[in-house]
Amino acid sequence: MSCDCRRNNRKRALSTRLPFGVGTHKPKHFRDMLKIAWENKDNLSYAWKILSRGVCDGCALGVAGLHDWTIQGVHLCMTRLNLLRLNTMPAMPADALEDVRALQGKSNRELRSLGRLAYPMRRLKGEAGFHRVSWDEAFQSLAEHFQNTPPQRSAFFVTARGVTNEVYYMAQKAARFMGTNHVDNAARLCHAPSTAAMKRTLGIAATTCSYKDWIGTDLIVFFGSNPANDQPVSTKYLHEAKAAGTKVAMVNPYCEPGMERYWVPSNAGSALFGTAITDHWFPVSQGGDIAFLCGVMKILVAEDWIDRSFLESHTEGFESLERQLSELEWGPLERDAGLDKSSMLAMAELIRDA
Repeated sequence: MSCDCRRNNRKRALSTRLPFGVGTHKPKHFRDMLKIAWENKDNLSYAWKILSRGVCDGCALGVAGLHDWTIQGVHLCMTRLNLLRLNTMPAMPADALEDVRALQGKSNRELRSLGRLAYPMRRLKGEAGFHRVSWDEAFQSLAEHFQNTPPQRSAFFVTARGVTNEVYYMAQKAARFMGTNHVDNAARLCHAPSTAAMKRTLGIAATTCSYKDWIGTDLIVFFGSNPANDQPVSTKYLHEAKAAGTKVAMVNPYCEPGMERYWVPSNAGSALFGTAITDHWFPVSQGGDIAFLCGVMKILVAEDWIDRSFLESHTEGFESLERQLSELEWGPLERDAGLDKSSMLAMAELIRDA
């Protein structure tokens, strides 16, 4: 059977009674908010203007001010707050980059603390560092380089951290205007393996639903992921989905603490006592998720808990998959998955009932 992710029930019961999860290993949202407010104390009015009227540079949910276009209530995740100082910090002194060798021993945090790059700077071949140039000189240099470079030799690369959707939009528009279709971004490098697999299996290299679609679903399954840590804004949607009756299953060798219970700071009830996220935890062996899924599908097919009309209309190759599943033995599947058949049956029943 599936395991209870909440191994220490006594500690869990205590954490649901003490406000703000006192004594629990969890993110300290309100402490961090105070720390961020102190960090931005020299420019608080501008910081508030960014939060109340700006576009979120920490996610792609279309956030305008303190609200987004997908869910009611306040949208204010820690990712956005942690990026706030990048916008409010003073301008970097012009001599900070005079000798780049002096930067080699600095950490990422120390480099960011140098200040915001508020004007164009240039380093010519043979120079020790960068020197400030005028905007006219910078634009003229860029224009000359684009004019003298064939489109097939031109490319745009946009980073992911602290960049809004509007910047991505303008980057691809500018690339088209200049005659090139070579546009890349840091997010693609992170997601290249998953997008390649999704393109091959689903026909599209992107998600087929949104966070809002979670609300009202019967079942959400997470494979080896930890959205509470990696995409904390998603926990508000999980909170809303759980309130609407959604069950959450996690297939993961490790019971992620943030997926066990999470304190959503923008929801009063959850901020006080937390939200229980995972209902069913399937602790597969490392690399055992494929064998586990094969066992689950083998049961679904054997019990005829599948929608054959949907499979015939919207999928390809199911007959081949069905034959392959019938040839698989339970012994190797259980060994490779690290779970017995009863756990695979429990997962299959969750899918059947969804």
